[in-house]
Amino acid sequence: RKRFGSIEGVTDREYYTNSFHIPVYYPISAYKKIQLEAPYHALTNAGHITYVELDGDPSTNLDAFEKIIRYMKAQGIGYGSINHPVDRDPICGYNGIIGDTCPKCGRKEDEGEVGFQRIRRITGYLVGTLDRFNNAKRAEVRDRVKHSVVTEVKLTPKED
Repeated sequence: RKRFGSIEGVTDREYYTNSFHIPVYYPISAYKKIQLEAPYHALTNAGHITYVELDGDPSTNLDAFEKIIRYMKAQGIGYGSINHPVDRDPICGYNGIIGDTCPKCGRKEDEGEVGFQRIRRITGYLVGTLDRFNNAKRAEVRDRVKHSVVTEVKLTPKED
């Protein structure tokens, strides 16, 4: 940015998209993302991954989860991942997705000595809290298009 300024779609974000990934903020279906990234897996003999980001707990819709995995396999994805949020309240032990309030005990995140643990996958690793991310990683997680756990199963793997 110092050298070339802010260029829309190139240097205008706090992070950059590497490899052959569709940018995380691009509004695209899970199936179309898989379809577009799949051909590059055969061309990369080193590390490669395609992932989709779900907005909820995949165990609430195992049909959708399985359908996405099977589509990845059918498209030739060498290494695929389904990212989804996992939160934990270390006080009462609740595991699941937590908004501002724990559904088990009613505690708010800023009540007590410790906040909720928000486990997310970024740059290949699961991390225990988002506050350990640098600003660029936090921005990238914030911008990710989330695919619906509820509606993905209704979608058919077809070209958009």
